[in-house]
Amino acid sequence: MIKELIKTDNYLLVVDGSEIQEGDYRMNIQRGYVKLVDDAPEYYNRRNDVFKKVIAHLPLGNSPILEGVPLLPPFEQEDDEKILFANEIENMLEYDRGRWYGRIEGYNKAREKYRFTEEDAKYLFECGRNFQINADITFTVAREHLSQPKMPTHFEFEMGWCNSYGSPTLQYDAQELKNKTTTNLQGQQVACGKYIY
Repeated sequence: MIKELIKTDNYLLVVDGSEIQEGDYRMNIQRGYVKLVDDAPEYYNRRNDVFKKVIAHLPLGNSPILEGVPLLPPFEQEDDEKILFANEIENMLEYDRGRWYGRIEGYNKAREKYRFTEEDAKYLFECGRNFQINADITFTVAREHLSQPKMPTHFEFEMGWCNSYGSPTLQYDAQELKNKTTTNLQGQQVACGKYIY
């Protein structure tokens, strides 16, 4: 099952319109905040156009974990394609002194996955050209200019059959199909699946 991800300042969230109960976390989708339901869940269920149940989350920065809500798996902030591309730029600036000879495949992979624009490429080319003129330019300035990786837009949950107790089971013993989870070393539930960019 593919669900849209919602990014707030503190969390990457998956919400749905299922029934909100006391002890669940709800999101006000109009105002973008998350709260624990510790009073009248009937109100939030009546106002399901505004309030949605949080079914999975990933804390961003030092945000607290929402107890009882499965975590989303961590995603890589910097992967091989970006490292490959950054190394090519570094080599270009250091050795080629402004000549753009980068590897096309590293450029294309980084461009597919990250918000890397033609303007970024022009900027880096200019940094390389200025390097010949002004030896004070550093690679750090050029590297910081690169855009951050794109945030995923959706999460595809792996599904599994569960019995009436919520335990995994074979299909012929199953009561319902649910999102699969696993348990991490800290004893927290983590949703199984993959991010979609």
